[in-house]
Amino acid sequence: MTRERRIMILGTALLSGVLLSPPRVEAALVTIQIEAVVDSVDDPDNYLEGLVAVGDPITGTYTYDTDTPDSTPEYATVGRYEHFAPPAGIYLTVGGFEFETDSLNVDFLMAIADNVTSGGLHDSYWIQSYNNLPLVDETFIVTIFWTLRDYSATAISSIDLPMTAPVLDDWGVNLLSFGAGTRARGFVIEGHVTSAIPEPGTMVFLGLGGLLLRRRR
Repeated sequence: MTRERRIMILGTALLSGVLLSPPRVEAALVTIQIEAVVDSVDDPDNYLEGLVAVGDPITGTYTYDTDTPDSTPEYATVGRYEHFAPPAGIYLTVGGFEFETDSLNVDFLMAIADNVTSGGLHDSYWIQSYNNLPLVDETFIVTIFWTLRDYSATAISSIDLPMTAPVLDDWGVNLLSFGAGTRARGFVIEGHVTSAIPEPGTMVFLGLGGLLLRRRR
């Protein structure tokens, strides 16, 4: 048997094993790495001790499960995907502080809107973490959210959870916000995301999926 023939047989066997094997739950998990920049810091009570300033970098990730059902299927233009279990959630770090979803009490939302008319015709991409770990000094983190909005309503064409990161240039509004306390007392950091890419593990899955799709055609 020639070397080329052995390679072809091995490749066919491996591909058949992938195609015939039941899909793994992990394959539906998507983790997006983000980089952002601080645009404003409102900290009248000095919770942050001056350690976060305009222009500082923010880095982090968020994870969601594309198998999560839409909790509002009655709406054709909006999909709401509520996650209540880890590893879904978001993690951010800036100025030595860490802001992250509480993995023991996950309440993490992703919402995708396509051609909604409320507030003017637009598309939107929204993530929000409602239950978060406190800072090391027990300061309570109220919320962490990131929203993208496109008033040309051309950024997306589906309300399904995407397998890839949003293309930032397609969105006119780009706001990342997180903070602590109440409106009367606390702090808020706002910024915008400059880079959003799938983690390598997600890219491997996407690459394999693309290969399988090409072979099936």
